Amino acid sequence: MTPFQINEWLDEYNDYMLLYKMFGDQTYLNEVEEIILSMEKYVGRMLMIEKFKLAL
Repeated sequence: MTPFQINEWLDEYNDYMLLYKMFGDQTYLNEVEEIILSMEKYVGRMLMIEKFKLAL
């Protein structure tokens, strides 16, 4: 995952949150939740990699 892809996630998050606030459609909030889960998984993987590197 590159910083560019993370920026895309954050842009999508902001876009969907704005749409949700404007229209109140649950579909937009579902997309926001999916983006958050994806970012959490990514951060978890990065933390595991860092711990592995420190253990070496």
